[in-house]
Amino acid sequence: MPTCRQMTEMASDRVEGHLGVFARLAFDRHLAHCDGCAAYARQLEATLRALGRLPEPEISPGLNQALLDGFGGWSAARPSSPAPRPAPAWRFTPWPVIGAAAALALLLAFARQRSQAPGDWLVGSALAAAALAMAAAAGRFALGGVAAAVAAAVAAALAGGSGPLDAAVGAECLAVELGAAAAVAGGAWLGAGRGPREGVRRVVAAAGVAGALAGDAALEITCRAHGALPHALVFHGGGVLLVALAAATLLSARPASGR
Repeated sequence: MPTCRQMTEMASDRVEGHLGVFARLAFDRHLAHCDGCAAYARQLEATLRALGRLPEPEISPGLNQALLDGFGGWSAARPSSPAPRPAPAWRFTPWPVIGAAAALALLLAFARQRSQAPGDWLVGSALAAAALAMAAAAGRFALGGVAAAVAAAVAAALAGGSGPLDAAVGAECLAVELGAAAAVAGGAWLGAGRGPREGVRRVVAAAGVAGALAGDAALEITCRAHGALPHALVFHGGGVLLVALAAATLLSARPASGR
């Protein structure tokens, strides 16, 4: 059974015949036991009957024209909304590509050991290509690029076999990926820092993700524990995931007004 508060909300629909069958039965059952709601319903019915006997209001032609003229003058006096600013044309930005390629080259050049297995070089080359592709598309980088980067890192990690989770080596691998991401993102920010803020955010986010993938590509060739699936998932894939989350946060941030 509805409460008295609900009865006041249902009263207009009941009087006008808009309640469903079960709601109407519950309404009438409440009225039979509540004098206050019954009096309220009677007053509402009397009010509606009285309003129904009132004549329709008439507006003179002169008043109607005056209202139309007043609305026309108000509409003409309103300031016109500014035309939407055209989206800036996408331009290729070389800084993320240069940074990702440099990070990959330096990590390989100064590595203490390099794998001789063709499969490792194949997976590393695929990750490097993905990193450079994302860096090249920095001006159009969006959340889809973040997901693609994580997917590429996880796919590369799954190519490993069984083995232990080496925490000591893992800390080095994580530092390599985060350091590469920070270096490439910082270089891209310095190179594109004078552009529109939205564009700079995209470039920096793409550069960070590209740097992490470049680090992952180098680790696929230089990390002595990359063949262990737990290690590759936690530290190689996890490093890219951390950078991807930071990039997603940067891309989702609201642009500051005024620029």
